[in-house]
Amino acid sequence: MNLDEVVTEVAERLSASVVLVDRAFSLIAYSTQSPGVDKDRVQSILARSCPPDARAWYESFGIADTTRPVVTPENPDIEASARICLPARYAGTAYGYLFVLPDESSNVTERDLTAAMSLAGQAGAELAHTSRGRDHMAVAVADLLEGDRKAFARALPRIEDSGLFPDGCALTVLAVDGLLPAPGTRTLLAPIGSLTAVLVPAAAGAVDPVRSIAESGAGAGSLVGVGGSTQGLRSARRSWQQAKIAVRVARHDNSIGPIAYWEELGIYRLSSCGPAGLLAEAVLTPSVRALLDHRNIDLLVTAQTYLDQAGDTGATAGVLGIHRQTLYYRLAKIEEITGLDLSVGAQRLELHVGLTLGRFIFEHLRTEETRSGAET
Repeated sequence: MNLDEVVTEVAERLSASVVLVDRAFSLIAYSTQSPGVDKDRVQSILARSCPPDARAWYESFGIADTTRPVVTPENPDIEASARICLPARYAGTAYGYLFVLPDESSNVTERDLTAAMSLAGQAGAELAHTSRGRDHMAVAVADLLEGDRKAFARALPRIEDSGLFPDGCALTVLAVDGLLPAPGTRTLLAPIGSLTAVLVPAAAGAVDPVRSIAESGAGAGSLVGVGGSTQGLRSARRSWQQAKIAVRVARHDNSIGPIAYWEELGIYRLSSCGPAGLLAEAVLTPSVRALLDHRNIDLLVTAQTYLDQAGDTGATAGVLGIHRQTLYYRLAKIEEITGLDLSVGAQRLELHVGLTLGRFIFEHLRTEETRSGAET
């Protein structure tokens, strides 16, 4: 009996809706027993279970150690309804949990729960075997994407043996910052730093697996960077680097995301063209730095908005909610500080690139410096 069949069987026995998660609280399978609980509702239920405080709430009932069903009460603080947790255990370890949400009309008995626990044990055995294989494959994926030459050479045949990526097949790599409901069997995942890397092979059909996985992560409250499509595993690292840049852009620019596609990043793609320090030096010209160093937030916002509106003063004044005379005063002040003539296209471009891309790169450098300081 596979995991979907286990979930369906438990749902039918208990007249309940059932969600199966692994021990990291990632969605594995869900039932369709209750007509009122559709996929979006299930993902909503799961997303409310996965933040650290919510996960701690469930684990405080000893679900990782018990061999019996556990009833968890309603908790408005984490927007969780009352439910029954059936630990999916194997060889003394909980590899996942079946969360049961009984229908209002259902009457779950001790006998029902005993039978359900037997099914939970079957799920635990299946999760244990897939978990071990997944752990080994996660190491291979991490080595493929960020390992040195020897690690890459070891990882390549191991991933090729999975059969998911035939020689030269198209694939895309995603970088997920946050929760990712289990995307299915035709993907490979690996935690890398604070992100989760997801290798997705191209698939023929009406459903785009890349978009589906990205939307699933975004629906759970995560930021998702999607690298460009590439041919073959040997080029996967390029797509991964693009996906990482995309998720950084989504963090930096609220107008992009929660899903950021490499192909749609525009000028931000230039940040992949060389070391961040050199790029910052190139785009943060003395004129741009003069405005940034002036630290007048009104002038910075005005400059960015004016340039984003292609120099349209009427549109800029409307977006900012200010009188045109106020806008003209600010633009004159910006020209005075920077020494640029905003009526000249090349000089407008210098400031636009510096404010848009330069601040993004500078923010990244500052984050890296903070991280390095914390590690030392």
